[in-house]
Amino acid sequence: MRTGIVLMALGTVMAAHWPWLPDAAWVAFLPLCALLAWADRASRRYALLACGFLWALLRAHGIALETLPRALEGELLVVRGAIADIPRSDARRTRFDFDVSGVRAQRTASPAPSLTGRLRLAWYRGAPRLAPGERWQLRVRLKRPRGRVNPGGFDYEGWLFHHAVVASGYVVPGADNRRLAHPGGAGLAGVRARISGAIGERLAGEPMGAIIAGLAVGDRGAMTREQWRVLRATGTSHLMAISGLHVGLVAALVYFTVARLWCVAAAPVLRLAAPRAAALAALAAALGYAGLAGFTLPTQRALVMLGVVLAAVLTCRRISPSTSLCVALAAVLLLDPFAVVAAGFWLSFAAVAVILWGVTGRVAEPPAPRTRRLWWSRIGWRRIWWRWGRVQWLVALGLAPVTIGYFLEFPLIAPIANLLAVPWAGFVLVPLVLVSAVLLLPSPELGGALLEVARQAADILWWYLERLAALDLMVRPAGRVSSLGILAACAGACLLLAPRGVPGRWLGALWLCPLLLAPSARPARGDLWLTLLDVGQGLSAVVRTHRHVLVYDAGPSYPGAFDAGRDVVAEYLTSRGIGRIDRLIISHAHSDHAGGAAGLLARVPAEEVLTNVTAWAAAARPCRAGLRWHWDGVEFLVLHPASQDDAGGNDGSCVLKIESAGGRLLLPGDAESRAESAMLARAGAWLRAEVLVAGHHGARTSSTAAFVDAVAPEVALFPLGYRNRFGFPHDEVVRRFARRGVRMFDTARHGAITLEIDAVLGVREPRLERVAQSRLWRARDPP
Repeated sequence: MRTGIVLMALGTVMAAHWPWLPDAAWVAFLPLCALLAWADRASRRYALLACGFLWALLRAHGIALETLPRALEGELLVVRGAIADIPRSDARRTRFDFDVSGVRAQRTASPAPSLTGRLRLAWYRGAPRLAPGERWQLRVRLKRPRGRVNPGGFDYEGWLFHHAVVASGYVVPGADNRRLAHPGGAGLAGVRARISGAIGERLAGEPMGAIIAGLAVGDRGAMTREQWRVLRATGTSHLMAISGLHVGLVAALVYFTVARLWCVAAAPVLRLAAPRAAALAALAAALGYAGLAGFTLPTQRALVMLGVVLAAVLTCRRISPSTSLCVALAAVLLLDPFAVVAAGFWLSFAAVAVILWGVTGRVAEPPAPRTRRLWWSRIGWRRIWWRWGRVQWLVALGLAPVTIGYFLEFPLIAPIANLLAVPWAGFVLVPLVLVSAVLLLPSPELGGALLEVARQAADILWWYLERLAALDLMVRPAGRVSSLGILAACAGACLLLAPRGVPGRWLGALWLCPLLLAPSARPARGDLWLTLLDVGQGLSAVVRTHRHVLVYDAGPSYPGAFDAGRDVVAEYLTSRGIGRIDRLIISHAHSDHAGGAAGLLARVPAEEVLTNVTAWAAAARPCRAGLRWHWDGVEFLVLHPASQDDAGGNDGSCVLKIESAGGRLLLPGDAESRAESAMLARAGAWLRAEVLVAGHHGARTSSTAAFVDAVAPEVALFPLGYRNRFGFPHDEVVRRFARRGVRMFDTARHGAITLEIDAVLGVREPRLERVAQSRLWRARDPP
């Protein structure tokens, strides 16, 4: 059974990484494969692999069929439905999930094409107080699920697909927006929201309020970036939400408490064995606690594993831990085959598998000391701490390949942090939070008193974690590790954690080398690499030579939300093993170019900043025409502006020309026709370039015919946001380039664009990240 479940899981993983969406007709073979897996022993393995693949394919087509039709993108729609989960609010907006039950078009008042499923909406400008379960009628403007696609970046589009989100958008103010029914806090989601609100009111202004809300009901929306940084630096992110570990600890506490009390009080009366009564109580407690978390993936896995183990107790049967883990794997993938897209899936199952591999029947405990046994040794504390310390070492080593593969860093301090943080959170903090959350609604005074004790316990834990995080003991690879390198590291970790007696165990250390020694690709001397990042409606480009890195603009930033410099540019640089920028150029002051600069520099420092933006004057060098420098056989030349008088607005953009032996590149920022005319008059001969990043995102006021003729590009790149409100690139500009035979690419359709200019071979074929990272969920909206 275990082998069959693993094979089905491999089939699901294959489907999740399939580069296109196969035809739905293949799903018809699912019953046949299931029949072969049951009846034919010879072909069972292949049939089980196919079953996993086809089951995921069935789910993928189900989501694709519900996705917003392209004809409805950007249209005003009136939708009816219910708030699906706890809304999250900040100073700018309220974000919430909305389950649609009906829709009509605003313009014609006639029924629109069918739309069902889950929407991800934002409500700006004075959103009312929303509660889970409420039914609303809303006027909305939607678009198909879309995410930025960058090397080393978070796949938001895959996350939307995993959560079966069929469209995203925002609420348009109007009289059509009205509450249809108020549930009065009924239902699981309503109870969770009421508990979260009560915690927020009791602990208003307390930093630990967000942590306690996360532990009580899984609501982590109020946690700050600094709090996440501390958790990431100490490897304790799993502690600050309801995880499988917490569910297991609660179930264990309830089991042993009920078993002990049952023997004394209830067993003689009810004639039910204590282990069975304790198993039922533990399962009920685990189910309730997982419900408070919203039945997230880790709690699903923990519930199934506990269900298998406790079912064995109820039926007086023995079951191996590995079997319960495989049953949990099967249950999770049957419910949600695309759980394999989430990093939490791999970390959750890998942690349990590592513990089973390294601990179950394989720990050689230290011999008892040859001295008189003291009272604490009779209790077995020495044995407990030996096992617990061993577990931390096993988990740290076993999860290192997966953690570095996903997050490009691994906290060395994690074993020490978890050694004390896990028992404190599991046996002190979580029970206090859980009991106070249960009592808050029926008995606010008693629940509030316990909540204050829980806050103090959280403060103690946080003091400990902050001290460890300040050490900043992180391992970061030189660049992104390949899938083959991660698999090799996983094999090495398994070999190192193998039982004593397995020959060559310590050779596993060699298999871990790809994690830290993976070479970071870089241009040869004289070569030039450009990566135009997908930052939405904005611009950020990274230019690399053999030993130097230049960043041209840092994309947009929105207060309290997305920051392209921090969330895209810095992540890309980190994934390429780049820890320092040689020169940052901020072309002009507009927020879609300069907004992310501060966020970028907070994570990746720069040797020098070059800009004419007044706010950066004290920390930057002015950008003036004629400024020139050479890096690794590549020449850089500023063509505009000529003086401070020309340095304002779009036409004051810092225009950069880069020339290597293999070709030339021109970055004009948002320069419009006036600046283009000035450059034609002053430096017309210097404008020629094989690659042009289109000025002002392809606006009609830029890329004039005379300017395009002077540049004579072979390739034009457009930095755009998907369905941007300006309608860029303008049709006239596109036709202008097309008439001259220029090849055009844009970040809205193609994601990040990487273009290499080889000193010998010239301009190479660009790498389009949306194509290079092709997945079956991108088939919903192909480039």
